[in-house]
Amino acid sequence: MRIGRNPEKLKTEKNKKYKHRIVVVFYIPNLTEEYYQEADKVLDVCLTSIMNSINLNYTAITLINNNSCNEINWVIDKHKPNIDKYVTYSENKGKVYALLNEIRGVYEEFVTITDSDILFFKGWESAVMNIFRDHPKAGVVSPYPCQYYAFYYNQGVFGINSVKNNIGYGKIVADLDVDLYAKGTNLPRIDTRDGFKYNWKSKQFYIKNPTPAIIGAFHVVATHRTSQFKNIYNFPELKFEDYYERNFIDRLADDVGQFRLSTTSTFAYHMGNRLDDTYEKYRDQFENKNELSFDDIRTYNHGPKWVIILNRILGRVFIKFKWNKKKEKYSVQNLLTIDQK
Repeated sequence: MRIGRNPEKLKTEKNKKYKHRIVVVFYIPNLTEEYYQEADKVLDVCLTSIMNSINLNYTAITLINNNSCNEINWVIDKHKPNIDKYVTYSENKGKVYALLNEIRGVYEEFVTITDSDILFFKGWESAVMNIFRDHPKAGVVSPYPCQYYAFYYNQGVFGINSVKNNIGYGKIVADLDVDLYAKGTNLPRIDTRDGFKYNWKSKQFYIKNPTPAIIGAFHVVATHRTSQFKNIYNFPELKFEDYYERNFIDRLADDVGQFRLSTTSTFAYHMGNRLDDTYEKYRDQFENKNELSFDDIRTYNHGPKWVIILNRILGRVFIKFKWNKKKEKYSVQNLLTIDQK
């Protein structure tokens, strides 16, 4: 039987509401196999760069452990004081399951989904939020140039912006940024597009006004408007499948008429499963906190469904008839797939 009144009911403590949440999911089954030998160190560097580059007054961190080995516990213990929420699974559920199970309940307006092998540079959070502020229809923003994914679930951006003559096509990303991106993602095709007049290193698609933003973003690391994930309950039956994020995460912004964009400069590096000389070269780039403001970032209102559909149709038309005149072999199918040429 219960005696007395629960003392917790007498307290008046309030939960803190953040503006932005970063969700990191990782799976490190062991440190003995060659692939995982440095995984704990990479995770440590990733979390260190996050802690030292964000404003903890506005941003919270959720860390999801997908049933990793105990040998990585030193990393978790080291960073726990700055981790708002730590989730651990008793079996590996797969990245998509773990992410969706968490993000669908996020209170913050913005959520950054990142792999556990990303090195964040100082200023990334402000750079991303500035794009959301300057481009109210932005739904996903990556903190490094993702021109390689200009057409990936990004139909709407080519619609109304082409009508307004607000699509630029030229050299706007510095060679150093392109090379750093290619090195981290191991995608040499970025500057060897067979059959194309220009490659992604020599020319990029971007929105011109009010400030330039690269057209394209990718799920390795990107900040999303959390509203995309609300009232969606499709279930990831498989634990792992190549490009499984497509239907569960990547297409959501395009479905509601939002744009997938990225910064014109590099604010993050994909380390992979080994610490290379890039980490040593840029390690001082994440040692300063962000000066961050969420003022004047408007909530996105996608409007009627017919507007979204019309914008997509316009996007397809402009890709087919305007850009093809420039001897670029862009097909309508590329609007829904990764351009791998």
